[in-house]
Amino acid sequence: MLPKLDIKEKNFHGLLAMGALAGIGEGSLRYGFTLHTGFPGMALTLAAALLGGVCGFVLKDFFRSLRGLPPYRGINNDGWIMGAFMGAFLGTLFQVANSPSGANLVLGSMAGAYLGAALGAFPDEFITPILDLMRKSETTPRPERG
Repeated sequence: MLPKLDIKEKNFHGLLAMGALAGIGEGSLRYGFTLHTGFPGMALTLAAALLGGVCGFVLKDFFRSLRGLPPYRGINNDGWIMGAFMGAFLGTLFQVANSPSGANLVLGSMAGAYLGAALGAFPDEFITPILDLMRKSETTPRPERG
């Protein structure tokens, strides 16, 4: 009934969930159990991921132009969204482990999403073909042996 999500959509939803959970966790530490702090955490994490992805692509184009290559124009943007999700997860986890009170979870999520998206933008042109090969190998039937 529902369409099957691809890897980019799954990571995007995971990024939103990580930001919302970080916002709810930080708000609950300050004010008791709250749900209204989930949306600001989600929005801030998403904004940090977008800024990280843009900065990563600008740096990637800068380094490509220094080498004399044409600028890369990302079409699918799988790399930076996957990096943003993993960065948000690790940034939140790091902030939980590093902070004695568990405060500033949203800042950890934002910093992780920014760094993950910026670093994920660099291998972006290689990630989409790899994902396409993986998707094709799942759908094609294997020949039977013997």
